[in-house]
Amino acid sequence: DMGFMPQVTALLDQVRPGGQRMLFSATLDRNVDRLVRTYLHDPVVHSVDPSAGAVTTMEHHVLHVHDADKHRTTTEIAAREGRVIMFLDTKHAVDRLTTHLLNSGVRAAALHGGKSQPQRTRTLAQFKSGDVTVLVATNVAARGIHVDNLDLVVNVDPPSDHKDYLHRGGRTAR
Repeated sequence: DMGFMPQVTALLDQVRPGGQRMLFSATLDRNVDRLVRTYLHDPVVHSVDPSAGAVTTMEHHVLHVHDADKHRTTTEIAAREGRVIMFLDTKHAVDRLTTHLLNSGVRAAALHGGKSQPQRTRTLAQFKSGDVTVLVATNVAARGIHVDNLDLVVNVDPPSDHKDYLHRGGRTAR
């Protein structure tokens, strides 16, 4: 759940019967499939060969860090030069790490489904402009956003689904 399903269904509910509805998604997961079955009649699906979008310019590194050292290591990585997105599993963990980074002097901001749309828009604008150099986020930032010149993606909490890993990493190497 990306955190915006209620808003999407509220919008779709407002379209008059027989009105045109178009849904776009990079992936067809269970939630998107439910939307398609509920709101679309005889939908047309366009798909791309997965190998056409394969990224070959990305490096993957794994750091095994003890829980006691996680904040220190994450802070060292966040304080580096360049723009970084750090992914965590929960809104609470995102808020906690963001507060820790800010207290450590890192220009960080939180992005998750618990933020209002205006807050999320403002946070993304600050990140894209460079006012914020570290975006700490849940999977709400893994899909559908584009940031030029992103230097690093850190999976502080590794995703449980391989598709989430690909989407998170797909924020770089473009």
